[in-house]
Amino acid sequence: MKIYSERLPLKYLISDRGGICLGFDTKRFSLLFLVCKQGVAFRVRPPGDRVVEELGYDAPSIYRFLLSK
Repeated sequence: MKIYSERLPLKYLISDRGGICLGFDTKRFSLLFLVCKQGVAFRVRPPGDRVVEELGYDAPSIYRFLLSK
């Protein structure tokens, strides 16, 4: 089960695979904060970033992607 919301500039994802992801979008940048079994990550991303959607809302995959960049 996944709970995901794109309302307002705040986005959140609660994944049954053991992760919580919070995002905040502005016109200049996006902030992404992720807590999962693998660890904690905080990144500033380009505006309109869709990494969460592109990786299928899977918290461990998002975490690995963020660490690789």
